[in-house]
Amino acid sequence: MNSLTEEDVNFNKRQLKRIFYRRLAVVIWVSFLVAAVETMVFFVIFDPQLLGQLSTWSVMLEATQGYTFGFIFFWIFNLITAFLVGIIMVLPRTKLAKRTIPKAE
Repeated sequence: MNSLTEEDVNFNKRQLKRIFYRRLAVVIWVSFLVAAVETMVFFVIFDPQLLGQLSTWSVMLEATQGYTFGFIFFWIFNLITAFLVGIIMVLPRTKLAKRTIPKAE
């Protein structure tokens, strides 16, 4: 008989926590890097001071403030997207369509 000891169960719990934290770190790090690239590409095309002048309410933004707000927006957006993808990937899998094999007569 192969029974798990309490030490084995605790080890498995620690391993699961370690795997969870590693995956969480990967999600945060990748979303950070993608946000950095998106910020660079976006602000090569658009000037943050000009965007502040074009807004419907008067906003006085310096360039660095615009870059900061843009980066934070992109990072939060990518973080939410990555979390949603992670949640969807962890959901239990179900059979979407059952394949039926015709019976030989």
